[in-house]
Amino acid sequence: MNSPANHENIRAAFLSPQHIQVAAVFETADEARASVTDVEHDTGVGRDQITIVDPTDSHFSEKLEGDSESIGRMMWNSHLILGAVGLAVGLTIAFLLVQFGPELTQNNPMFTFIALISPGIFIGLFVAGLMGLRPDRTEIIDTVRHAIRRKHYAVIVNLKKHQSIKAVVDVLSQRSRKVVESAQ
Repeated sequence: MNSPANHENIRAAFLSPQHIQVAAVFETADEARASVTDVEHDTGVGRDQITIVDPTDSHFSEKLEGDSESIGRMMWNSHLILGAVGLAVGLTIAFLLVQFGPELTQNNPMFTFIALISPGIFIGLFVAGLMGLRPDRTEIIDTVRHAIRRKHYAVIVNLKKHQSIKAVVDVLSQRSRKVVESAQ
């Protein structure tokens, strides 16, 4: 069985449990159902927060990702906000160079603004795109996909505020070979 010695990781220090998803892989449906019962009784996690994915489930990605509309809204907002931040940073630097910089930037304010606003916006949008890739989700998605291919069962737990990540991981680890967690 899987026994995490110290599963309190860096992610848990920065994110509240309501943004954490835990998945575990089981060889049989009975093990998965028994673990769901254990999680409900031992951790205070409600049945509505737990999903079992069986090997015949062709729609497991919806169970993992949830509402794609909220993901799209988050990506749209991050692009708007970080693009605006990049614009503001570019404007600020250009203004400072036009006011106090070398003679070249003072004599050509329009070119200075163009030269600094463009990369500012680009860098802001680039960072927003990197945030949208969500490489931290790869492990949990790959783990569940691999379990489904091997005809195993997966249990997915979506935590709420003030629920212990460590407690859920410990309970799932009693019967599971593999337990992973990720930010939602």
